[in-house]
Amino acid sequence: MTVGEIISLITLLAGAVLGLSAMFSPAWASRIVRLVEDPDPLRPGGYSEFRATYGGLFLFSHLMTAILVVNLGNSDPEILTSLVVLPLAAGWVGAGVGRLMSRIADRRKNREPGMIPVWIAFELIFGLAIAAPFIQSLF
Repeated sequence: MTVGEIISLITLLAGAVLGLSAMFSPAWASRIVRLVEDPDPLRPGGYSEFRATYGGLFLFSHLMTAILVVNLGNSDPEILTSLVVLPLAAGWVGAGVGRLMSRIADRRKNREPGMIPVWIAFELIFGLAIAAPFIQSLF
């Protein structure tokens, strides 16, 4: 296993843990992303969205990518491992770019604007760490 694969695997497992945490504690996920369930008593809920999007989607996409990195990394073709991580890495980088766009375009609408640069950095670093096998294959 290469250094890039190890970095990617650790990051993917961290993403899976975030998803697992959100599945079992949607209130925690709600606080992390600073969204709330619908306060309208006629439309209760919202936790299914936290469990599904921030829980199941995160858990299973990161876990499956980690499984592929481990299995492909043991089989040989470095290019396959590199390509497997790209969709999920691109998603994280895209989230960072979208948040940067929000920082610029939605200046007055953001509730804790001081946290936005932190999340931008986190998402970009997380995406690049997942892409580590691909980045390493370029050199």
